Amino acid sequence: MSCNNCCKKDDCCGGCNPARYSCMWDIQVSPYDPLTWLINCNGTIHKLRVPDQKLNETDTKVSINNSNSTFNYNAERHTDTITGEQLGGIINLRDLRDVNAPNPDNCSILVYNPFCTACGDGCRPVDAQWMPWHIPDAGDCVLEPDSEGYYHVLKKNDCGCPVECRLPVMPSGSTTVNWNMRDSVPDDPDFPWYYGIYNDTINLHLQQNASTYFGKYDLEVTVNYGIQVTHPTAAKHTNFRSLIVPVVAGTSIKTSTMSSILQGQSGVDNSHPWGTVSMRGSITFIVPKGKEAYLHHEFRLRALPDVTHYLESQYDGQRVPDDVASQIDRGLWTMSRLNALQLVIHPAQGITRMNPTTDPERDQLDHWHDSYEDQ
Repeated sequence: MSCNNCCKKDDCCGGCNPARYSCMWDIQVSPYDPLTWLINCNGTIHKLRVPDQKLNETDTKVSINNSNSTFNYNAERHTDTITGEQLGGIINLRDLRDVNAPNPDNCSILVYNPFCTACGDGCRPVDAQWMPWHIPDAGDCVLEPDSEGYYHVLKKNDCGCPVECRLPVMPSGSTTVNWNMRDSVPDDPDFPWYYGIYNDTINLHLQQNASTYFGKYDLEVTVNYGIQVTHPTAAKHTNFRSLIVPVVAGTSIKTSTMSSILQGQSGVDNSHPWGTVSMRGSITFIVPKGKEAYLHHEFRLRALPDVTHYLESQYDGQRVPDDVASQIDRGLWTMSRLNALQLVIHPAQGITRMNPTTDPERDQLDHWHDSYEDQ
């Protein structure tokens, strides 16, 4: 502070003497320690130690917690938590960089460039993306077997993933033919003959005879069989009837809807006192998966003068001794046998309809006429 030379009073800076200190004040950082400030007050230097502010600062950071599926933002004074559900609520599938699915059709599936239009390194699609796709209609496409006779199909493995497998055009073992269930030699007693009228149960043993498909599929069973009837001289002239009904185990015998009937005469006239009649029958039916089946066989005789009742005898159902059956005209009564029994078994998926649609019964049939192909 400088005094006015013209000042004549005592209170003016002690007279007209020059000021001893300058009127100045500033702060500087020590060149040796950034936490030490140098304060200059009118030429007097004071040191001031400043606290390190970094000790109280914290970094902001972002983290992901996989255990509870959250996105976490840690600020200096609080934490923001965003759940995966919240993130998913604002993200559309088409928003992802490698997905091009703006307008998918109904029931579309997401596949990785299904069009295979161009190949890059390793035959990967060029500029490939995930795209919506649905299985097109077959159109003119016909599945052809490969050179070894297999179709290529997709199936699920034990983990539920699709894998390619080969399906044979004709599955191995899909047809089982059993020829020898009963003897088919016509003139020997290899399969027994029986007297008179009787019932017989013939088990088909499907679990053993079609083991490859038993329990996996329904089975379509065709039964081919023969009936032989011998009329010895000692027997009456009769009309015989052989009735076969296939029966699935655990169900009733459906004679009125499932039977196959062979019927004829044994002993025609006195010129043929003995002889053998042979007939062949066939029937097909469906056996549900895992079920056994059998044939119910009824053999009946009728004779004059009472045709309203079956012709019974003391021999009914008895086996004819082989030495008797193998000789001509030795039988004591009418003899018969169901033989030449053959099974043809296919795996199937179907049902048996017991109430089919049929034509109504007619009182008058059409006038007879021969039909020929047009010339």
